Amino acid sequence: MKRLIIFTIFSVILFPSFALQTIRGRIVDGNSQKPLDFVNVVLIKETDVTPAAGVVSDEKGRFELLNIPSGNYLLRISFVGYNTIEIPLKVSDKALDMGLIKLMEDSKSLSEIEVVGQGTQMRFEIDKKVFSVDQNIASAGGSATEILQNIPSVDVDNEGNISLRNSSNVEVWINGKPSGLTEENRAQILQQMPAESLESVEIMTNPSAKYNPEGTSGIINLVMKKDRKGGYYGSVSLGTMWSQGSTPGYNAGVNLNYNSGKFDAYLNMGFRRMNFLGGGQTDRYTLNNTDTMTVLQQSNQNSFGYQGLFTRAGVDYHINDKHTIGLSGFGMIGAGGGTTNFSYTLTDWLSGNTLRDYTRENISTNKRPGMNLSLDYKWDIDANGSNLMSSLSYSNFNMKSNETYLQQEKNTEDTTAYMVQYHQGQNKQWQYKLDYTQKFSENDRLEAGWQSTLQDRFGPNTAEDFLKNQPLYSYYNEFKYNEQIHAAYVTYGSRIKNLSLQGGLRTEYFRRHPINETKDNTGQTQRVDYGAKEEWQFFPSFFASYTLPKNNEIQLNASRRVSRPRGRYINPFRNYSDSTNISYGNLELSPEYSSVMELNYLKLWDNHSISSSIYYRFTDNVIERVSFMNGQVMESSYMNVTKSSNTGMEFVVKNNLFKMLNLTSSLNLYYNKLNASTYNNPYDTSIVITTPEQKNFTWSARVMANVIFGKNTYGQLTGYYSAPRLIAQGKQTASYAVDLGLRQSFFNRKLSLNFSVRDIFNTRKRSSVTWGDNFYQRSESYFSGRMIGLTATWNFGNMMPKNNMKMRERGEGEGEDEFDLEGGFGAD
Repeated sequence: MKRLIIFTIFSVILFPSFALQTIRGRIVDGNSQKPLDFVNVVLIKETDVTPAAGVVSDEKGRFELLNIPSGNYLLRISFVGYNTIEIPLKVSDKALDMGLIKLMEDSKSLSEIEVVGQGTQMRFEIDKKVFSVDQNIASAGGSATEILQNIPSVDVDNEGNISLRNSSNVEVWINGKPSGLTEENRAQILQQMPAESLESVEIMTNPSAKYNPEGTSGIINLVMKKDRKGGYYGSVSLGTMWSQGSTPGYNAGVNLNYNSGKFDAYLNMGFRRMNFLGGGQTDRYTLNNTDTMTVLQQSNQNSFGYQGLFTRAGVDYHINDKHTIGLSGFGMIGAGGGTTNFSYTLTDWLSGNTLRDYTRENISTNKRPGMNLSLDYKWDIDANGSNLMSSLSYSNFNMKSNETYLQQEKNTEDTTAYMVQYHQGQNKQWQYKLDYTQKFSENDRLEAGWQSTLQDRFGPNTAEDFLKNQPLYSYYNEFKYNEQIHAAYVTYGSRIKNLSLQGGLRTEYFRRHPINETKDNTGQTQRVDYGAKEEWQFFPSFFASYTLPKNNEIQLNASRRVSRPRGRYINPFRNYSDSTNISYGNLELSPEYSSVMELNYLKLWDNHSISSSIYYRFTDNVIERVSFMNGQVMESSYMNVTKSSNTGMEFVVKNNLFKMLNLTSSLNLYYNKLNASTYNNPYDTSIVITTPEQKNFTWSARVMANVIFGKNTYGQLTGYYSAPRLIAQGKQTASYAVDLGLRQSFFNRKLSLNFSVRDIFNTRKRSSVTWGDNFYQRSESYFSGRMIGLTATWNFGNMMPKNNMKMRERGEGEGEDEFDLEGGFGAD
C-alpha cells in the first residue's frame, strides 16, 4: 500500500524497478585496514579483453558495478603503489557482494618511486565534479582563494569576486551549507581560510531540487578536512610568503585528530599574516553637454596587509551503530588595513590644457570577526542506505572599518576634503535542515526534506568632516534587512537497466523586509520602511543518465534557479572611497530567474578520462552593474536590465602518463547574448541609460601538471588563460598566469617542504573597457603580483588499525566477508 501511494503521488517521475545484477565490495589497505579511495575497479568479460564496466572506489573504499549481465568475468583491482589483484567471477541472477578486499603494498614499486598520498585529483559524480585539493602543492601556505583560482570553470578576480562559467551569480558553501557566507564577506573569509584546511572542492553547475536553488550558475562547495582514521594523529606547519615589493608574511598551522570507537574529534588552527601591493590606471573620456571632451587620468598605488586566526573544531559521538550526533564550528578573528594614493589629472581633450590636478590619500583599517556553529544528527535507518539527517546551524559575521580621506590640489596644496567614514556591518543567520532518504530497493530511492533560513543584516554608516569639525549628515545611512526562506523538496530516482532517472520539485516561500534610515541637513533622522515583500516559487529538476558499453556514460539534466539581490546590490549607501567613482545599491531590484539545461558525456579508460558538457542558460530580469556620468563623476549601481542567454561547452580531461606525470586539462567555450535595453536611473529619472544588444564569444583554458621527479619529490605546474569577455557596457580583456609548486618529503613522509611561486611571470592583471552614451573608459588593475612561498609540515601520530575500532561506519559492521590478496576469501 505504501509503495502504491508513492507511485500515485509521484507518477510523473516514477519508473518501474527491475532486479539487476550488481557487484559490490569495499577495498582497504591490507596492513592498516584503512579504506582506499580512487582505486580502479575494472570488470573484464572472460571472452573479451575489452572492459565491460569500471568504477573507482569512494572515500570509504566502496565500489559498485551495476547492470552486469550473467556470465563469467575477471575483476581487476589496481592502485598505484599496490599489487594488482585479479578475481575470477561468475555472475548469476543474484547480486554479488565481494565483502572486504585487502590490497597489499607493492614493495618493489614503493622502493622505486613512492607515490602514495598523491591521490586522484578529480572525479565525477552524477550531479557534480569533485576536485581533491589536499595535495595541491602550488597553493601550500596560501588560502582558499588560491585554491579556487586553480579549479576548472572557476574565476577569481583581484578583489576576490568569484564567478563560475563566466557568471558571478554563484553560491559558495562550506561543508554543504551556506555557513554565513555572503557576497560582502566571502572574499575576506576565504582569504583567511588556510588552503591546508580543505579536502576537496565540489562544483555543482546544475544541482537537483534537493539543494538550494540560489546561484544561477551553480554552487561551489568547499569540503573541509575531517579524517576518520583510528587513533591520534596530526600535523604542524610553518611557512613564509613574500609578495613582490612588500615585506614577507608568514603562516602557521596546527591540525589535531583523535578518533576512537565512540568519539571522533578534531581541531584545526591556522594563522596568517600577509602584506601586499597593488595599483591601477584609468583613462576616461567624457563628452560634456557643451560639446567639449575632457580626459580624466587616474592612477593609484596601494599597500595593505592583514593578519588573522582561523580555527575549526568538532566532535562526533557515535551513540550506537545507527545514531550519531555531532557538534562542529569554525571562527575567525582578523584585522587589516592599508593606504591607497590616488593621482588625478583632468584635461581638455582638444587644447590639452590642464583643468584640474589633485591627489587623494585613503587610509583604512578594518576588523572582521565571525563564527559558525552546527549541531548535526544522523540516523542510519537500515542497511539499504535509508537515513534521516537533521542540522541546526548559527552564524554571526561582523565588520568594522574606518576610512580617512585627504584630498589636496597639486598646484596650491590646498586641502579640499579631509573626512572619515565609519562603517559597521553585522550578518546573523539561523538555518535548520531535515533530510530523509528512503531506499525501497537497489534501484529506487525517495528523498524529501525541509529547510528554513532566517537572516538579519544591520549596517550603520556615519562620517565626519575634519575641516569643518562637524558630522556629515548627507553620508549617514543605516540599513536594516530581514529575510526568511522556508523550503520543502521531494525527489525520486529510479534505475531501469542502464537508464537512471531522477525527478524533483522544490517549493520556497521567500520574504524580505528592508528599512533604511538617512539624515537631513539638520541631523533629523528620515526613516523609510519599504515594507515586506513575499513570494512563492517552484523549482523543478530532472536528471537522466544512461550507461553505455565500454565505460561510456551520457547524462541530461535540467532545473530552474534564482539569484536574489542582497547586500551591496540593494543597500542605497553611497561609497565615496574614490571621489570620481561613486557606487550604491538599488532597493528596486527584483530576483533574476534562470532555466538551465546540460548534456554531459563521460568516458573512462584505465589511465584516462574525459568529461564533456553542453549547457544552455536563459535568464530573465538580468542584474547588471551599470554606470553613467553625472558631471565629472561616474556613478554606478545595479539594475534589472534585460534578458540574456548563455550557451557553452566544457571539456575536462584527465591523463595519467608514463607513471610519473598526470594532467588535468579543461577548456570552456562560452557564447553570451545580452538583449538591448533602455531604463532610467531609479534615483534620478531624468537620467536615461541605454545599452545596445551585445553578443560575445569567449573561452578559457586551464592545465595542471603533476610530476613525480623521484623518490618523495613532486612538482606541480598550473597555467590558465581567459580570453576577452563581455561585461555590461563593455568588455574585459584577456588574462593569464602560471603557478609552480615543488614538494620534497623526508623521514618516511613525516616531514615535507613545499616551495611555491604564484604568478611566475607577473601577469595576473585585470583590465577592461567600458562605454556609455557620453563616455569611454579604459581601466587596468593588479593585485600582489608574483608571490614566493616556503612551508614546512611535520606529521605525527599513532594510527590504530581500523578493524580494531568498536564503532564501524555503516556497511563496515559484523558479518562482512573479507578478501585477502594472498589468501582468497576469508573464513568462508
